[in-house]
Amino acid sequence: MTPMLISILWKTMATAAIVIVAGRIAQRVGPVLTSVLITLPFNAGPGFFFVSLDAPDAFVREGALVAFATTGAVLVFCTAWVWAERWGGYLLSAGIGIAGWLGVTFLVHQAPMSIPFAFAVVMAGALFAWLCRRRDLRKPEGVSAAAGWRFLVVRGAAAGLVVALVATASPWLGPVWSGFALGFPTTLLASAWMLYGHYGRTFGAATLNAAQPSLVVYASFVLALHLLTGPLPATVAVVVSFVGSALMAAGLAVIVSRRRRHSVSP
Repeated sequence: MTPMLISILWKTMATAAIVIVAGRIAQRVGPVLTSVLITLPFNAGPGFFFVSLDAPDAFVREGALVAFATTGAVLVFCTAWVWAERWGGYLLSAGIGIAGWLGVTFLVHQAPMSIPFAFAVVMAGALFAWLCRRRDLRKPEGVSAAAGWRFLVVRGAAAGLVVALVATASPWLGPVWSGFALGFPTTLLASAWMLYGHYGRTFGAATLNAAQPSLVVYASFVLALHLLTGPLPATVAVVVSFVGSALMAAGLAVIVSRRRRHSVSP
């Protein structure tokens, strides 16, 4: 039991770090750049890495394709969340967002999984997000100080624990359900919880609104992992795919930063 508890602990800490970092820098960088950070695959990335240490390559390959398809569900989650912000707080937004994710996931589970089908689900989610995107969000009001460490650690630990438990339970879940579980927007939920609690619901909604195009970073990770696992050992494929998605996120952050500077320049 002790080795398992140690494994869950370090898996939790690895995933919790992203929520904590996002909370500390959100005040300074704003919703758009925060969205780039929280859409890094810090949910699926560590999760698939932990799975790859014990599971065969075929397991990881199939799970990654399922996780790629669930990008469409995450796009619906973000869209539903942002619209729900108009009528209520965190629990309402989370409930409606999760309901949207579950609806798409249920439909995905009914069909045979393949790359063309997964692409179709992602494109449908992207079209839905574009057509239903909120364009009336007001600019979030400033906050005098960044979120405190205790506040962030609790929320980061909650997200990390979920990822750690899913990764630990993956041999019993199987590749398909592991893909769904690791594709669940755990980091987005925990980050939105943190942003809502300290920066206000408008800031949280603006971040998830901006996160929709930033999900290309997550989608690139799981798609690359599916394609590279086999030609490469699964653990190596996870690392290579994660590095590639991190470089994409860095490029996206540079583009966003330059646009911000250009928009405020006289």
